Amino acid sequence: MKRFPDSIQFCYEWRSYQRRILNELESHLVNGHLHLVAPPGSGKTVLGLEVMLRLDRPTLIVAPTVAIRAQWMERFTELFLGNELPTWMSTNLKEPAFVTVTTYQSLHSLFNKREEKVTDDSEDHTNDETVEEFMTGNADDLMRKFDQIGFGTLILDEAHHLRTSWWRTMMDVKERLGEPVVVALTATPPFDVSAAEWQRYVALCGPIDLEISVPELVKASELCPHQDFIHYSIPEADEMMRILEFRDEVDKFIEQLIEDKKFVMYLEKHPWITEPEAHVEQILSSPSVFSSMLLFLKNNGSQAYAHALPIIGMKDDQMPELSLSWLEELLTGLLFQVDDKDVILKDIRKRLTRIGAVERRKVVLLSNASIKRGLIHSASKLKSIEEIVKAEKELLGEQLRMVILTDYIRAADMPLKKGDERPFARLGVVPIFEVLRRKLGPLVKPGILTGSIVVLPVSAWSIFEEAANNRGLTVVASPLDVDASFIRIEVGSGDRQQMVAIMTEVLKRGGVDVLTGTAALLGEGWDAPCINSLILASNVGSFMLSNQMRGRAIRTDRNDHAKTSSIWHLVCVDRSDAGGGADYDNLTRRFRSLIGIGAKRDIIETGIARLETGAPPGTVERVTMLNHEMVQRASKRDTFFVRWQRAIDGGREMTEEIVADKRSLPRPYYLDNTLRGLLWITGFIALEAVVDFSNLFRKLGAFSFGEGMAIATVLGLLFAAPSCYKTVKLYSKHPSIEASMKEIAETVYASMLHAGAVITPLHNKMIRVTRDGGGTYTCWLEEGTTHEKTIFMTALKEFLNPIENPRYILIRKAGKLWKRSDYHAIPQVIGQKKEYVNFFLEEWKRRVGKSDFIYTRTVEGRLKLLEARMKALSSSFVPTVERTSGWR
Repeated sequence: MKRFPDSIQFCYEWRSYQRRILNELESHLVNGHLHLVAPPGSGKTVLGLEVMLRLDRPTLIVAPTVAIRAQWMERFTELFLGNELPTWMSTNLKEPAFVTVTTYQSLHSLFNKREEKVTDDSEDHTNDETVEEFMTGNADDLMRKFDQIGFGTLILDEAHHLRTSWWRTMMDVKERLGEPVVVALTATPPFDVSAAEWQRYVALCGPIDLEISVPELVKASELCPHQDFIHYSIPEADEMMRILEFRDEVDKFIEQLIEDKKFVMYLEKHPWITEPEAHVEQILSSPSVFSSMLLFLKNNGSQAYAHALPIIGMKDDQMPELSLSWLEELLTGLLFQVDDKDVILKDIRKRLTRIGAVERRKVVLLSNASIKRGLIHSASKLKSIEEIVKAEKELLGEQLRMVILTDYIRAADMPLKKGDERPFARLGVVPIFEVLRRKLGPLVKPGILTGSIVVLPVSAWSIFEEAANNRGLTVVASPLDVDASFIRIEVGSGDRQQMVAIMTEVLKRGGVDVLTGTAALLGEGWDAPCINSLILASNVGSFMLSNQMRGRAIRTDRNDHAKTSSIWHLVCVDRSDAGGGADYDNLTRRFRSLIGIGAKRDIIETGIARLETGAPPGTVERVTMLNHEMVQRASKRDTFFVRWQRAIDGGREMTEEIVADKRSLPRPYYLDNTLRGLLWITGFIALEAVVDFSNLFRKLGAFSFGEGMAIATVLGLLFAAPSCYKTVKLYSKHPSIEASMKEIAETVYASMLHAGAVITPLHNKMIRVTRDGGGTYTCWLEEGTTHEKTIFMTALKEFLNPIENPRYILIRKAGKLWKRSDYHAIPQVIGQKKEYVNFFLEEWKRRVGKSDFIYTRTVEGRLKLLEARMKALSSSFVPTVERTSGWR
């Protein structure tokens, strides 16, 4: 069988982590898999090529896009072969070779007997990097060719894409290849999927062998020091007008609904209200709907709610206030879940639809899709981009190499002639370029790079032409209609990857210093180490794509060893929404997966809290102040190196963790036992005082007052001893909230170990809890595999968060003095079997205190679950547990 020529070798020095992995390669391949997790820019592609050479077998490499497929070919020829492409490499599935590089979609189209769908390049499409050649034929023909070649190595690049349909296709390919060695490479494993989906992912890629973190790579100078910044904007006048008009319509609707006697009567006569005991199952399936019914009736002064209130174990004064979110629950439930046939409800639905408050079978009173789109694509962000570009240019001068990634091209927004320039109403590639051209023309050299349009300054033409000639590409250029100092180049579908490489060279050499393109084309897999400033003007908030886009800017540059990077995130805040609005929510989700350094503290963790900006700004003055502060922070690039080093010295690895508010944490009832003991003592002393002043007491014996008091005190102490002992015992185990949280976490982990969900043994120093200040506490697992840490944090979060619909719930009663019950969901991974739950309860009693559990799939259990869920719904002021990652 053909082997790789002995002369092929890597042309540079291996990075430290790459050398370590290669030295340990044999041990990692024992199970026939190598599964590596490492950030963008860490050299996974080069490492995969070296592993391919060492395995020395025919190799099939599969990538998610055409751009990344091309990179495998380029890296191999540039870094191993001296720029000569061998004949035994192919990207054509019709003619596979010893090394074949293809895409997941190409294989998927063949195995599913359908042609690849060509992407439309209109202004409202973004996937201009995924256009594939038509793949015709069938999988059997292809597999016969594969069998002839005898592929023994299967490399899966950006393996996080392997979910659902692509996963099934690749499992089929893997099985039909026999037993190939699988090399899976990714920066973002799908940790956030279900347990079943994770098992499928591992079945294909193997368990994670090594995870290389961002801090490790910054420490080794393999990623550059960087920082995230947020630039705030507020809606434009017309955008704000649309928001206020919608809110005004909603207010009018609510006023009419509250005064609608027919609707109130409908609720009063609803079976859930009149006969709640007979409809427990239905109520439990929609507890928030039932709760909102009670709230609405109480708010209207109707007494009908009082009859149904006892079923949920809640007192009148415990009920929360009626709010827009509760009204959303009520109307969505009645219109689309419980009863959508009543004439009264049909009329209400028509009125809601008329004002734009119904979307996808859900009532939206806070913000509809139009408002969300308006905030996300607000033209106000164009002003933010202008301010950021100006500040970064003034700071970096000729060294600026900025990229702006957005979602849409908006080709129709390009002015047709000079004097045709109009204000822009939306965000996009063309509007961003035009704002920079018009407002900052002499200051910067802006350009465009998309799958269909390329624009660059005339001054950059010589660089572009030279790079195009070197690649044998002939292009047709014409002056930009609106400004002859810029050139526009039309891009054919076959030239896209060539054009990306050419414009990357133009950016690197300074012909363009602010390049705007689509996140779909440039957000994943694009290699441009020169980038030192990135603006994410994209709606993407997902775990995987956010990290991929950000990874474009944090690569080290061989030509600039002092490189640092700034990553700017844009957000348009809705000042009429205390939570900041839909765009701020999206930004918050994005930051949950972004690892970075704290704004003021030398820490490395995920989450928006590390930037210490406080609540979303609600005034123009605060927006202006925060933006000024962000620009000031960004100007201190010279501190990035030192601050990253200090933060790195404070830990040794990234680990999954949860951050909980102290109000979310159950604690032992010290007070109940302590007060019981004190009452025994006080009672006996008081009794002695009374008797001492009575004739009866004098007849019983000749005790002095002091002697009587002493005797009473001793008796009180004796009777109080059991309660005092319990208090001391509990406090010795739980002297602080940190200790209590640790015992709870150990109970959960020990039970998961018993259930076989984790295999790393538990010991005393394995689980860590720290107090962060501000009433929050962070818990993490010091040891165990990445997957063990992930599922443990999922289980602990499930236990601490408000109850949803678990099979078992833990009930903690306060005792005789304090009539209170706390409920916690026993995590699903433990609740699978009663045996596991019994073990959990014994561990809980031993570590935390006396409690009991109840099975929620019985009538009694459903009632208790209903009570627990109602209390959780009424306690919305208690913060939920946050899932983060930190360098520990």
